[in-house]
Amino acid sequence: MDKVRIAIVGCGNISQLNVPGYLQHPNCEVIALCDSAPGRAEARAKQWGISPRIYTDYEQVLNDPNVDAVELLTPPQHHATMTVDGLDAGKHVSCQKPMCTSVAEADVMVAAARSAKTKFRMTENCIYYPPILKAKELLDAGAIGEPSLVRFHTVIGGQAEGNVVDTDPEAFVWRNDPRLSPLGIVYEDGVHKFATAMKWVGDIEKVFGIVGKTREHFMEMPTALIWKFEGMDCLGMCDYVYAPHMTVRTKYFAGDDYMEIHGSKGSIHVTRCIAELLDFPPVLLIKGTETEGIEVPSDFIEGFNGAACDFIDSIIEDRQPDLDAEFAKKTIQVAMATYEAARTEGPAYPRAMV
Repeated sequence: MDKVRIAIVGCGNISQLNVPGYLQHPNCEVIALCDSAPGRAEARAKQWGISPRIYTDYEQVLNDPNVDAVELLTPPQHHATMTVDGLDAGKHVSCQKPMCTSVAEADVMVAAARSAKTKFRMTENCIYYPPILKAKELLDAGAIGEPSLVRFHTVIGGQAEGNVVDTDPEAFVWRNDPRLSPLGIVYEDGVHKFATAMKWVGDIEKVFGIVGKTREHFMEMPTALIWKFEGMDCLGMCDYVYAPHMTVRTKYFAGDDYMEIHGSKGSIHVTRCIAELLDFPPVLLIKGTETEGIEVPSDFIEGFNGAACDFIDSIIEDRQPDLDAEFAKKTIQVAMATYEAARTEGPAYPRAMV
């Protein structure tokens, strides 16, 4: 296959980040947009300067013989069914994280991916984010020795300052409805952290945690999680805080991350992701008496561009893209283990989550 013809299914807020990478790829053509609100798809087509087919039903996409692949940007409660239907229809499927809403659904998706002749991957922008890739490169090169601790700190502010992407408030309604989205930010955003941690270091053996709760269902803060990686003396930590009266300098959303990998010879710090809270280089390599600031592209959208590129290239090169169904299932198991650990106030084991 020399060119991949892709359909974007779901034209909400996040499509503004997911789709540009496909539009830029020389071997990809966005030939269809699908959204239950046709006006939203038409607005995106105009925004991106393209003239695709506009569909309002996923079945129309699957019945289109010109569509080779689909990018599912729909709410998680639809992912399992849409993924299975897409693979059964002979389409390559890229499914926005989180993979699904339960381990049972993940098992169904894993089975479908294993039997499919086409490719499945979970869309995950963080593992393609250049500062995170640089941290992985330094870690693998032994720059800080053996890792002993990985930490993710996330702060959500009350408002964004800067050229923020156009956001439709309706996109947040379902997230705050427990009937539609029973779990909150630790589940939806946490999979970013769990996927990154496992790509950096390895699988997660057990989890402890306290999951907080604000008046908003989705905003589970303050939250603090800790885990142990399998087969090594290395721990992971993840915490979330909400600062409703803080303004965040950002082109995108009012939140940012700070990440650390500590090792026997030093530490690596990734100082941003979504926003620009700190005036530091995007990557810091600290070795006690010396600190090296490393400049790499750090615009948040670069991670999405890398994810789009890998999906298209994998189809053309006939290889499995990151992240496959089995790995994606692990992120769901870790997410579910965090809630189990908070509920029982004790350890929870991702592999035991079914």
